[in-house]
Amino acid sequence: MKTTLISAALVAVLVVGVSLVNLTYGQGGGPGGAVQANGQNIAVIDIGVVFEQDNKFKGQMDQLKAEIDSTEKAFKAQAMEINRQVDELKGIKPDSPKFHELEASVAKQQSDFNVQKQLKNKDIMERQSKIYLRTYQEVEDSVKQISAKYNIALVIRYNSKPIDASDPQEILRGIQRPIVFVDKQFDMTTAVITNVNRSEVGRVPGPQSVR
Repeated sequence: MKTTLISAALVAVLVVGVSLVNLTYGQGGGPGGAVQANGQNIAVIDIGVVFEQDNKFKGQMDQLKAEIDSTEKAFKAQAMEINRQVDELKGIKPDSPKFHELEASVAKQQSDFNVQKQLKNKDIMERQSKIYLRTYQEVEDSVKQISAKYNIALVIRYNSKPIDASDPQEILRGIQRPIVFVDKQFDMTTAVITNVNRSEVGRVPGPQSVR
């Protein structure tokens, strides 16, 4: 009997196509001399990297994974016991009272088992999605703080990781990335990571961190 809990990956892949015209480079007006459009700065962020290095998010996901592993073991033990009783049925005469009693018990256990698994899966998926949402909202708040401080009008999501040449599907996804190149001085990923992991409430990283 298969007992695997399915924990859906809930990080959405946001593909943004942006057309930028008449851009000029800032002369010290923004963090790292960021690109400016109509006097305001533009920056990029790798949300995936932020999630990977967000200590609170990693702790919550590790805790959830430990619970999933523990639940898996409990379900496996329960399934083994039900299967043992099913095997026991095979050695009992079908027309005997004991057979009917055990058959009814096994049927109820199997039904309860399936319901428990479905409810547990739903609970875990809902809690996981809330962890992702809370983390994203915290990242969003951090982006807003930094953007307000450095007059950043537009923050574009991009993927900073190199394409895995050994994975054909990854190659196809990679060549469809909307951003082909970006100067690292326009990348606020590190600044956001610092901000979400900061110990002093309300502290916003300085210009060096935005680069």
